[in-house]
Amino acid sequence: MLSTFFFLSGTLLLSLNFIRPFGLAISDWLYFISLGLALLETIFIDRKSRGTWTNNRFLWFGLLILIGGIISLAKSKNINVAVFEIIQQIYVITFFISLIWIMVKRGQTRNILLALILTGVFTSCIASIDYITGSRLGLFLSGTPNEQFWYRYAGTLGHPNKFGYFLVITTTITFARLMKDEPLRKISLNRMIWFLLLFMQIFGLYLSGSLTAYIGILLSIILLFISRKAITWRALKIAIPVLLVCYLIVSLGIITSKLSFPQRSQLGNSLISKAIMRVETTTAPSRLIIFEHALEEIIKNPLVGAGYDQISTSGIGFITRDLHGTIHNVFLQVLYAGGLLAFIGWSAVYAYLGWIAIVTLFNREKKGVSLMILGIAVSAITIIIMDQFQDAIYQREKWLIFGLLVSYTWEQIVLKRTNKQNHQHIMIKLE
Repeated sequence: MLSTFFFLSGTLLLSLNFIRPFGLAISDWLYFISLGLALLETIFIDRKSRGTWTNNRFLWFGLLILIGGIISLAKSKNINVAVFEIIQQIYVITFFISLIWIMVKRGQTRNILLALILTGVFTSCIASIDYITGSRLGLFLSGTPNEQFWYRYAGTLGHPNKFGYFLVITTTITFARLMKDEPLRKISLNRMIWFLLLFMQIFGLYLSGSLTAYIGILLSIILLFISRKAITWRALKIAIPVLLVCYLIVSLGIITSKLSFPQRSQLGNSLISKAIMRVETTTAPSRLIIFEHALEEIIKNPLVGAGYDQISTSGIGFITRDLHGTIHNVFLQVLYAGGLLAFIGWSAVYAYLGWIAIVTLFNREKKGVSLMILGIAVSAITIIIMDQFQDAIYQREKWLIFGLLVSYTWEQIVLKRTNKQNHQHIMIKLE
């Protein structure tokens, strides 16, 4: 159907977040077109998917977030910005999740994940080109030509942290795809292509210089092995060579770049150590100070909040911010900006997602669960953990993963109910 085409197109262009015709990202426009078409299709053609709009389990949580956001308008300094931020948050857990559910019903899960991986590979390529050639293509495509990230790269995402966050998600899905059960001795062109795609994303993730991303991808790989009970010689035989090869290729690339580009000699193998040093000396202390100031404001009036114009990604200048910086923790940020009701709503959303992900990973009766679903569950857990150190809520790459996870779970519930009803119907006939 036409809405499926626009949805996949939006996903494929997701990393071009700063190409914004008429103020919104091109991927947003494509998703909105897909949403409008899907609404029409469920009315006239795809009637079996009508229930996705009303059976979304996040609707009640969304109502709490909406009420909290409306109450916080009382303290907002920029009402227009605050209203826009509230609408964005409600949109991703209602209409966008339901739209993803429709795509899952249509059997598009693998196509969505492939499009997500390809857009991750694309933005990694841009960062790699900038690193190797010294160009500023990523800064141009992200609309930030004057930004200086020093030894870090942001691809097309506009900021190294967002770049790393994005690649943790796509790399995890790619790694899950590579863990697909096939004879270990089998060397095929298809597998070699997937190894290449994985390496390109890992190298891009490395260039981001984001400590959160480094921890996130390490956690994802560990969880993938644990979830499959795959910490065995069989798994190690494939995992260790792959990791060693990736390490050698990265090291060779670094050495080569040092020889070719002496001005970049400070990047090299010190990128990870620089990330750790940056967190120890600058990032962590400054964020702790902001946390303390935010808590002081929350204690004064925990119910109302400071207003959604104070959310980290609202785009307002530092002059109009109540705090001297942004809060890099999703729960504290929501409590500060949206007040108690919004905090309860978002806590419920994350608790629900975390529970579903854990059950999916460690359910003993998961023989029929594909590795791609396990990869989605691992990504969801990793996202929840990374969100304790990051500040954006609206990223569609995040909600694509969350949406695929809950859609799979809800579809399984529907299937069980249908099978139970069919069984009861057969028993009645037999009687």
